[in-house]
Amino acid sequence: MRCHATPVIAAFLALLALAFSPVAITGAKDQEQKKLEALKNEISSLQKQLRRTNDERDDLAAQLRDTEIKAADIQKNLRKLNQQINSLNTELNTLKEQQEGLVLKKQQQAQLVGRELNAAYRLGRHEPLKLLFNLENPDNISRIMKYYEYMVEARSAILVNYKNTLDEIARNETTLLNKQALLKDDQLKFTVASSELEKELHERQGLLSKINEQRQSDSSRLKKLKLERGQLEKIIATLERNIRHLSIPSDTPFSKQKGKLPWPVKGRISYRFGATRNTTLKWTGWLIDAKEASPVKAVHHGRVVFSDYLRGHGLMLIIDHGRGYLSLYAHNQILLKETGDWVASGEDIARVGNTGGLTSSALYFEIRSQGKAIDPKRWLKPKAS
Repeated sequence: MRCHATPVIAAFLALLALAFSPVAITGAKDQEQKKLEALKNEISSLQKQLRRTNDERDDLAAQLRDTEIKAADIQKNLRKLNQQINSLNTELNTLKEQQEGLVLKKQQQAQLVGRELNAAYRLGRHEPLKLLFNLENPDNISRIMKYYEYMVEARSAILVNYKNTLDEIARNETTLLNKQALLKDDQLKFTVASSELEKELHERQGLLSKINEQRQSDSSRLKKLKLERGQLEKIIATLERNIRHLSIPSDTPFSKQKGKLPWPVKGRISYRFGATRNTTLKWTGWLIDAKEASPVKAVHHGRVVFSDYLRGHGLMLIIDHGRGYLSLYAHNQILLKETGDWVASGEDIARVGNTGGLTSSALYFEIRSQGKAIDPKRWLKPKAS
């Protein structure tokens, strides 16, 4: 019996080693990447199709989308420039402190060099010979000569240190000037980008006014909401179809997080799940009023499966948490994550905005299970009073 078991165990161990070999792991990663690319391509194709339909039906909405996307790009660039400016200011302050220290060091070394040169001058060129001839005890000759050599070396070291300090000051000065030039350039870019943003936001406001004039009637508004809801459902259906086989490793499954999830943003709920949105439509998530540009956070670990603009929802991000659970974040000012990125619970993923046609800043948040919207109240932690 034992002689039969040994080959079976050996074969099992060989298969196990093969399954966890670098080649197998690399192959699994490649497969995962291919699935992700297929998802991106299908979403992109669907987006183009939806945009073509939208452009035919409503040119103003298309213009609004383009304006909001452009404004978001400018805001993202402004955020990057602001980080660069802060970083350069920090570097400049450090360099200035170093320069002050080096100048002080130079002054101290200059005094030391002056004293040593004065002492060397007084000693004179023939002082060693005078010392030798005046020695009464010849045994002291070696000691005196050694002392004199030490004095020469010490003075030489003082001069070398002084020169090194001067060189360091010159290098520091060059670096300082270069950093100041970079800072000036970034500040100019920031001013130009801010002006462009103001122009885009002004244009957006004009478009919103025209759109609102067009949609005065309830029937027109209902038609718009149904169209936008239908587009979101198409996106969700496409995601559900494609992410089924994408693995989401997690020690804490989403299904076990009921009542434990953090809030996606600090704010006040203006519309709750199930509230009437129009005569025949209800809200399928929460609209949370929040301060513009405040951070939007992922409610749980997962992978971003959608990061783009969608009519009526603006800049939107969807995270797959595995086992059919999705979380959705819409109307953002900018998106900080792209499709395929992994995110941790509580990680910043976007900034609160009003894209998609809102008149004030807010976050629209949904949780979906197997494609169906579910009430976030059951899943998020009770809000601290």
